[in-house]
Amino acid sequence: MIENIKKPTFLKGSIQEYIYLSYLYLLIVGTLSYSIYYTFLGINIIKYSTLLDILLSPIVILTDNIKIPLFMGGYILIIIIVIWWSQKRIKKNLKKEVTQERQSKLKKKYASLQYIKFLIPIIGTLGFYIGYALGGGYKTNNKIKTGDFKVNKLIEFTDGNMQKVKLIELNSLYVFYVSENEKKVSISPISGNIKTIHNLE
Repeated sequence: MIENIKKPTFLKGSIQEYIYLSYLYLLIVGTLSYSIYYTFLGINIIKYSTLLDILLSPIVILTDNIKIPLFMGGYILIIIIVIWWSQKRIKKNLKKEVTQERQSKLKKKYASLQYIKFLIPIIGTLGFYIGYALGGGYKTNNKIKTGDFKVNKLIEFTDGNMQKVKLIELNSLYVFYVSENEKKVSISPISGNIKTIHNLE
């Protein structure tokens, strides 16, 4: 009875295929999230990014505030555990003497749970990245417009000029920041332009 429960076709791939497709999905969603976030700040981030910056964008977002992905990951894990437990109960019930009609219903329920278990991480990840972009982008833009932010870095340029800034982000080529008493994002190349970036208490 249990053996007759067919796995969905998309769940028959190898571990390597799952890893590849998972990262490809993360890359697409992460790049989309990255672009949406900076659109709020009036920046086309793709123009200021190298291929490596884009490839690392999903990881950069995840590590920006580690509490959020940990919470999301825990929530998704709990749902998957509940679904796994439900499937285990269905398998147990299939071992019992049940009617053909009951068997058919249990197998359909088991199969639907397989699809849900597969979709939950996909939907949860999409929700996290897009939510981060919309919420974070709007919040950062609003703080810049109202001047409601604290400077957290001191940038020392190669010409000797020093500026207290609120650091927004930096990648391999550029640093994005808002200077003290300013209400707009400035973009400066790192190479040949910025000597050091100091933390401010």
